[in-house]
Amino acid sequence: MVTRRSLIVIGVSLLALSSLAVTGASADHGSAGEYLTQLNDLRNAEALTEYTELDLARSQAVVELQTAAEFDSSMDTRMHHLLNAILAFQEAYADADENPIESVDHATEAQSHLNQLLDAGGEEYAGLGTVALERFYATQGETLYEQAQAAESTPRRLELLNASVRAFDGAGESERFADAQLERDQLLAEYESDMNRHDELVGDANTYLEGCGAACEGPTDYVLSGPFGAISEYTAAMSAHGDATEAAAIADEHGLDGDTSEAAAIESRAFTAMVSTGVASAILAFLYAGVFIAVAAGVIWRLSIWARDLHTSALDDIVTPLEVDDA
Repeated sequence: MVTRRSLIVIGVSLLALSSLAVTGASADHGSAGEYLTQLNDLRNAEALTEYTELDLARSQAVVELQTAAEFDSSMDTRMHHLLNAILAFQEAYADADENPIESVDHATEAQSHLNQLLDAGGEEYAGLGTVALERFYATQGETLYEQAQAAESTPRRLELLNASVRAFDGAGESERFADAQLERDQLLAEYESDMNRHDELVGDANTYLEGCGAACEGPTDYVLSGPFGAISEYTAAMSAHGDATEAAAIADEHGLDGDTSEAAAIESRAFTAMVSTGVASAILAFLYAGVFIAVAAGVIWRLSIWARDLHTSALDDIVTPLEVDDA
């Protein structure tokens, strides 16, 4: 079945192979004047003030636009990708604290534009932008990794670890990339194994609950239903309760509140069935004990009668000396 576990596993796998598509601020192709206006509007932007390499690229582009004898399609392509790389980087910078995963997505978009800028002959612009982006990636990689260690749920930790892997990769930090990737992969394998066990336990418990009938309604209902299979039913209820308890513990360990509640509800119903069948088993045991005692008492009574008769008969057969003299 498709669950929150399937989705996170699929998501992590896909993110390991490719970047996410993001929709942020972007600019269409335009004229030299339009590019000039937009690039000048970015002067003193906070992101470019901190990452001066991109501001230097912006300044050089302004000079090129102002001094170029002709604005051709090649320049249009270069300015288009440089401007969009800067805009995407601004989005990444703005999201750095509050939305770190989305921040890496925007940084990936910026890198895509820088790659296309390089292909279009904008080596100097692309080089400056890449230096800024690598610094940003390195900072975000550490931020994401620290947040992953503090995450309250395993799915969230996997998301953050995966984003940190992408960031370290973008920063060119091979050692940090390898460490974070190994931690993510090990956690993912453990999570998949635990959740497969969780689903199996929940499935087994639900299978019992679907057919427990009066046992799941309460002791009175079950006793009145004529529970002559109470002992075997009690064993099944106890097993279902154990399964649900273990499933709840697994969900709680991974911070899955919804699954913990689901397993707790199953555990509660299984406990009701366990109590119902336990009460019925006790009643049956009492009845069986009563029957056994009655039968045993009857046998003992018959044995005592037989023993008394035997004793009386033995006394009658004894010949006394007086009886011999009389003879």
